[in-house]
Amino acid sequence: MPSLSPTMSQGNIAGWKKAEGDQVAAGDVLAEVETDKATIEWESVEEGYLAKIFLQDGAKDVPVGTLVAVLCEEEGDVGKFESYSPAAASEQPAQEEEPSQSTSSPSSAAPSSLALALPPHTVLGMPSLSPTMTQGSLSSWSKKEGDAIEAGEILAEVETDKATIEWEAVDGGFLAKVLVQAGTSDIEIGRPVAIVCEEEEDMGAFKDVTPEMLANEGDQEAPSAPAPPQEAKKEKARPAAKAAAPMSSSSQAPRTHPSGHVLASPKARAMARDGNVDLSLVAGTGPGGRVIAADVAEYEESAPRQATHAGAAGDDNVPDAYEDVEVSQMRRVIAQRLLMSKQTIPHYYLTMDCEVGALMSLRSSVNASVAEKMGKVSLNDFVIKACALACQEVPECNAEWRDDAIRLHKNVHVGVAMDLGSLGHTQGGLVVPVVKNVQLKGVASISSVVKDYAARAKPADGVDGKMRLTPEEMDGGTFTVSNLGMMGVKQFAAIVNPPQSCILAVGGVRSEVKKDGPDGFREAKVMSVTLSCDHRVVDGAVGAKWLQKFKNLLENPLQMLLQ
Repeated sequence: MPSLSPTMSQGNIAGWKKAEGDQVAAGDVLAEVETDKATIEWESVEEGYLAKIFLQDGAKDVPVGTLVAVLCEEEGDVGKFESYSPAAASEQPAQEEEPSQSTSSPSSAAPSSLALALPPHTVLGMPSLSPTMTQGSLSSWSKKEGDAIEAGEILAEVETDKATIEWEAVDGGFLAKVLVQAGTSDIEIGRPVAIVCEEEEDMGAFKDVTPEMLANEGDQEAPSAPAPPQEAKKEKARPAAKAAAPMSSSSQAPRTHPSGHVLASPKARAMARDGNVDLSLVAGTGPGGRVIAADVAEYEESAPRQATHAGAAGDDNVPDAYEDVEVSQMRRVIAQRLLMSKQTIPHYYLTMDCEVGALMSLRSSVNASVAEKMGKVSLNDFVIKACALACQEVPECNAEWRDDAIRLHKNVHVGVAMDLGSLGHTQGGLVVPVVKNVQLKGVASISSVVKDYAARAKPADGVDGKMRLTPEEMDGGTFTVSNLGMMGVKQFAAIVNPPQSCILAVGGVRSEVKKDGPDGFREAKVMSVTLSCDHRVVDGAVGAKWLQKFKNLLENPLQMLLQ
């Protein structure tokens, strides 16, 4: 399971894009993985054949690093993995290591022994600070050897494949040893770069430690040194004293810093935060009484969740209450498309105020004369018509990027964003039915189509999430309108709906005082609109030109009735 976001510790397999036996090329999408941020495509970095899939579609909470599939180099070898299991994969490295251990020289074993004898510490490996980062460069250290470190402080600046990012400490302590100096490039993720110890007086023990001694310790809890035989004998001679202790015989009170800070590993602290566990109540079994991850897990199993803050006073200690709502397929698709839009389309935004007093008066007159026969028209119906006419005058805004060409659409098909929550769907969501050939329709005809779409977007047969809109009616848009004005929103920016190049965000109508002549003032009805553009297709001046055309149509609305 890959790490596809800097904070990802586990993920869900949303769906495999390759099947067992399929050929895989570098860059092919193997699967879609739900991270803590979004659903992301997992691309292969190697080529070969997908020999075996261990975890199927829908597998949840898979820890990063868990074996999920096997890729082999030759197609003829695929069948050899039919009975292959994760257990066999974990046993194979152990079997391969046994001969090397038996033939290793005493000198090669010495570093491991030295590492075991060190005081309690944490080895910091090169962190993964971007989803695609495989290695990084240490631009500079913000802390030097001997400095005290607090959780959240900046340790160093790291150059990733994306940018230079500040690396924050996740736990407190003292920077005992810098293993990799500033300016070092191409450092693999996980390679030990520094050591943090818990006690200031322990720093001297790390003076002569080298990266080779800690090659397998990156970001792991340091094992405690085995007790000398004499100490072991003493422990066996004092069973009565241990039995009298107010905790289990296999643990001891958590070790604390003189400031009262409980000493615990970073992983243990993260688990405690997630589980609302008070570390001062957890018995530590790590080096010197340090609380490690296993201690927190054991405490959570044995102690009721309600008692984790027993005796604590004040509202600050009340555990967080929450409810996990399963992600619907519609929400998943919305998330995927919007994420893809923000990741692949270079957005920019242009906002303009339009005076709509004349338009509102015209709308009132139209509704007064034809409402009984054709139904009332809304302000948004005029907005849709104005968008189509402006797109005909500025066709770059009715276009799409196609890598090797920009396609300019001759007809204007306007998508109208509709909130399903407002239409009676309890799960919420968003649909964008498309009014086709708006440039050929009158305002009343546009109004009729939009009303029909809204009626059929409501829950069908009383079933939440079920609609009578067809896929064809929600496809083929060349421009989109999103109106939140009826909800009291003054102005906002929307996300472009791929493959379109523009979307118009419409705010509510408000009253403003405008200067009228040298000595007078007047009340104006003003509406703010924001055009979001794909800069690959629509340059800033072109977007501004479109807004000017749109503004002119709204402020001189009779033009729309004549076209």
